[in-house]
Amino acid sequence: MFNYKGEEGHLMALSDQLLKLSQQAKNLETSAEAVKDKNNAAITQRKAELQSSLEASRQSIQDHVADANDKVESELDTQKKDISKSFKSLHDKQAARHAKWSAKRAENAAEWAESDALDEIDFASYAIEEAEYAILDAADARAEADKKAAAAQ
Repeated sequence: MFNYKGEEGHLMALSDQLLKLSQQAKNLETSAEAVKDKNNAAITQRKAELQSSLEASRQSIQDHVADANDKVESELDTQKKDISKSFKSLHDKQAARHAKWSAKRAENAAEWAESDALDEIDFASYAIEEAEYAILDAADARAEADKKAAAAQ
């Protein structure tokens, strides 16, 4: 079933549309007869009626176009918001991945630094043991030298 919005903005069934078209055709015939009969009063009256009807039709069309524009703008705004949400979601996910990667990288750096510190502690412990051994070796050498010097006197 075909529908059309009439002057009041209500949907009109096809039969109603055809009735309206039929009435308009009858009005056209009446206007044509008035022209043929040179009935100036009827012509002037019909022109005034048509002017009023045309104004109402123009206003109805303008209102319809304005409503359609409002709907399009509203839909466009909704789509823009949806797209913005999608991009924000993608950005947020990327930022979360970057933060996770950055945290993992910092964790790895901390583990390497801790490992280096442990290696340095091991090296320091070894150096202290070497120093202690060197001191004891020097003391042993001194004792041996003193013993040999005393025996040589």
